[in-house]
Amino acid sequence: SIEGIEPGITPFNLTVFEKRGGRLVMGPPVPRGRPPENREQAEQFREKLLSTRYARNFIVSEDGTLLSAFLPAVKRDSYGSLMDRIREITRPLEELTATYVSGSIPFVERTEVYLSRNFILLLILAAVIILFMYYLSFRSFRAVLLPTVVVLLGTLWTIGFMSMMGFAVTIITIITPPLVLTLGSSYSIHILNQYYRESKPGLKDPAWITGAVFHVNSTILLASATTIAGILSLGVTTLRLTREFAVATSFGIFACAFLSFLFFPAFLALLKPPKEKHTELVLAGALSRIMERLGKMVYRFRVFLVIIALGIVLVFGLLAGKLEYNTDTISYFPGHDRVIQDMYAITDKLGGFDELKVVLHAPEDEQNYFLDAEVLEPVSRLEEKLGGYPDISYVSSFVSYLKYLNQVMYSSYSLPEKRSLILLLSRYLKTLQDGDDNSVLSGIINPEGTTLTLSLRIFNSSTGRFVDERGVRRILAFLEQSIGETIPGEIDTEIQGMSLKYLALSDMIQDDLLSSMLISLLAVFAIAALAYRSLKFGIFTLIPLFIGIMMNFILMVLFSIPLDLLTIMVSSIVIGVGVDDAIHFIIRFRQEWKGGPVTPEVLSRTLQVSGRPIFLTTVSIVGGLAVLLFASFKPIVYFGVLVLISLSATCVGTLLFLPAFLSFMKGRR
Repeated sequence: SIEGIEPGITPFNLTVFEKRGGRLVMGPPVPRGRPPENREQAEQFREKLLSTRYARNFIVSEDGTLLSAFLPAVKRDSYGSLMDRIREITRPLEELTATYVSGSIPFVERTEVYLSRNFILLLILAAVIILFMYYLSFRSFRAVLLPTVVVLLGTLWTIGFMSMMGFAVTIITIITPPLVLTLGSSYSIHILNQYYRESKPGLKDPAWITGAVFHVNSTILLASATTIAGILSLGVTTLRLTREFAVATSFGIFACAFLSFLFFPAFLALLKPPKEKHTELVLAGALSRIMERLGKMVYRFRVFLVIIALGIVLVFGLLAGKLEYNTDTISYFPGHDRVIQDMYAITDKLGGFDELKVVLHAPEDEQNYFLDAEVLEPVSRLEEKLGGYPDISYVSSFVSYLKYLNQVMYSSYSLPEKRSLILLLSRYLKTLQDGDDNSVLSGIINPEGTTLTLSLRIFNSSTGRFVDERGVRRILAFLEQSIGETIPGEIDTEIQGMSLKYLALSDMIQDDLLSSMLISLLAVFAIAALAYRSLKFGIFTLIPLFIGIMMNFILMVLFSIPLDLLTIMVSSIVIGVGVDDAIHFIIRFRQEWKGGPVTPEVLSRTLQVSGRPIFLTTVSIVGGLAVLLFASFKPIVYFGVLVLISLSATCVGTLLFLPAFLSFMKGRR
């Protein structure tokens, strides 16, 4: 009765066959397709369903304790109201029996709920954490309010841009606003750090702010350019959702950098110079003193640090080939969700819902080729072979229905000896197809008798759950082997199904990961080398990135975090964002280094000035992205964990490993 729900297959409209006075009669298992009216009809109904082979593990469970109905629905923009109506209709059933609702539409509807809930929650949490980080960093009201206004404006512009471009909020693009909010905060920290460093008591002319911004403009320009380049590298990926994420997030980074260059300094110029205690915190605070000592310590243990870096490379080389790939979107949902529990309950009784089809084509499209018992014999052997495989829960084809009809008429589950039964079923199926029927029987053979289709449902028999990528590959190998052993070579065969698209998606994820990571590395290297006018310093810029990327993959293997639609983006984001620290460090290092051997004092002065903003920006970004750990979908949580750890590793690479490698330089400045 719901608009948009199409006639499907139910226990009441399923076509069954019975023998009456030597004739074959077909129709629903109950008169007029209505529910049984008394106990006698109920017993007949039960008996007909359980004796109909193609109904078992499909409309009725093998043990007769579960009935199911499959109802297609017209595609719509949102399924919230549809699922509300379905729950309203099924609620009275729950007082009588255990009731489950599953399928693609309930999963889409739950995705909408989680995304709308997470979108607001993640944004608010990220804003609160960034406010707190600004206060800890500078202990000043202006250092909290103005940067927050900058990143909030940049985030709002990004959301508006997504709306104008028609980008929907999806499981991928939902992380764009909190990511922009977090990454955009780093530019304000660099400006604030230099603002407090150059402020002096008694300054009345705000022109000094121009000089402060000028001293960090190359850092911000290069940092924003490399971040945008790294994220835009995801534009080469195959998935449209990933490309939309790349465009929207890149726009947000540009917006935050633009506002940091123009709006932020203009607003600072309207305020009085900062108090001396705030300036002293930046110039000689505890963090600045720690960074100064860190430079001398790095120089002292530089050989040891280089050995550690090489050890990370070695571990990465040993583990990189063990990365896993996940294309199962069901695993994204919390296990306690009702839609997951309902799906498992149905799967436990009926087997899986993933479907594969084996399509057989007659040689040279010979008419009525598959209406010959001799031709159908190898198809029968194939079906029997497939039915014995534990991960195949259901097999149906023209052959299985013929055997069933022969059992009804002659009490033998085998191919009929007489061609009349084959022709009778063929005519009946043609009638169904002419009437655009949704019956389980429609589509198993085409009207010309030139194409035959076997339908299989697959699952993981050992767990009772959906089959993963490796399981699908095993089943596919078994299918190809079985077809080769039973079907004559003159019959063309093909295997179809959504599961095969997931295998293609897995291969695509691997290709996208490699291409986007390579492009982002090349883009970052080119920008840095051109800016420094030095290939050597361009290479040095990549050292912290390699540390962060390799640590990312090492942790993914150690903690069994798979590569999926979200986690493939981590490397490109880490490359684009993590390089900011290296850029800031090398710019300052080149200002401090006068040529010749690098001394401990050079590293100490470099870290004293650049180490504080590098550390603060990383802590701010890591703290802001920590909100992703509260997301409902596992890939978003994994994404958050990997970005946090990778950017932290990149920061460590900049503060420890990069100066250790630079300390071995000799020659002209």
